[in-house]
Amino acid sequence: MLTSAVAINQFQLAGFQKIAADIPDAALYQVAAGHQHLPVWVMGHLALTGEMGVQALGGTLQHPEWMPLFAPGSSGDVPADSGLTKQTLVDAVTTAYTQLQKMALEDATPEILAQPHGVGLFDGTPINTVGDIITLLLTNHFGFHLAQLSSCRREAGFAPLF
Repeated sequence: MLTSAVAINQFQLAGFQKIAADIPDAALYQVAAGHQHLPVWVMGHLALTGEMGVQALGGTLQHPEWMPLFAPGSSGDVPADSGLTKQTLVDAVTTAYTQLQKMALEDATPEILAQPHGVGLFDGTPINTVGDIITLLLTNHFGFHLAQLSSCRREAGFAPLF
């Protein structure tokens, strides 16, 4: 049922790997000119929301301690002394979305996908079910934040990848 969403996310995750590889460690805590987010926040937010998708399908959060820093609606402020490294975040994003892809294909029954998601942020929107949230996380949400991360990469002086 979520085969196309998983394929899109696999494509985007490969792009994430390339984009993140070029972002200098020194730029992780520098506010981006356009969207005003730190690259460390974008990566942490992607990792945490991927884990939240896993949780929606019956898994667990691997980094619950990251909720104050990276949850939807968080301030975007991440202290430079947080101890977070680019590699830690790249690994967390990769692990979360690889697991979410697997669960979306193997564990997401029609009954689970049809359940209400319970995410207040989407109250009053067309995003109503667990299936809607998982599709959103695998496609639009990931792509939106990948574009932000790409702008951080370009700001660091790199040419377009695509």
